[in-house]
Amino acid sequence: MKFLKNQLQKFRQKPLEFNEVLSLEHDARERFPQTVIRLSPLQVIGNIQYDNDDLLLNASVSGQITVPSSRSLDPVVRDVDLIINERYIEDEKKLDDFEETEAVFLLENDTLNVDEAILDNIIAELPLQILTPTEEQSDTLPSGNDWHVVSQINFENEKKDRNEAQLDPRLAKLDDFFKE
Repeated sequence: MKFLKNQLQKFRQKPLEFNEVLSLEHDARERFPQTVIRLSPLQVIGNIQYDNDDLLLNASVSGQITVPSSRSLDPVVRDVDLIINERYIEDEKKLDDFEETEAVFLLENDTLNVDEAILDNIIAELPLQILTPTEEQSDTLPSGNDWHVVSQINFENEKKDRNEAQLDPRLAKLDDFFKE
C-alpha cells in the first residue's frame, strides 16, 4: 500500500480506514534476505489521518514470520502481533520539534509507503536471540572439531579461573596483605 500525499488530501476531515490482507513475503525476502525465510500474509487494520500538515499512520498487524535460529540457523516460526503509531512529516526542520523517542519520519517523494513501514517494524520487533523450542529447553551449545560455543557467563567464569590459576604461589602471601 502506497499513498501519495495529494491522494490523502481528501481524507483531511475523516481518516482513511483500511482492513487488508497483505502479502509482503517477496519484499521482505528481498529487503532482509539474511533475516526472513518466510512471511505469511499479514492482516493489517488501521487508518491514516491528518494532524495539521503531518500524516499519522496507526495500524495493527498480525501474521507469522519464519526466521533463522540465532544458534543453529534452523527455521523458527514467530507470531507477528504489533501496533504501529508513526508520524510522517514533509519538512526536515520539524524533526527538532519532536522527542527522540517519538516515531517521526520524513515523507520520501511525497509518498507514504505503508508496506515498508510494516516490514521495518516487524524486523525491529525481532529479538536478537531467536531459538527453536528444542534449543530453548537445552543448555547444550554447538561444537565441532577443535571449537565450541560457550555462554557469556561460562566464558567469564573460565577466564576468572584461568587468572586465579596463574597466580604465582610465591606471591600468595601478598594477597593477604591487602585484606588487613
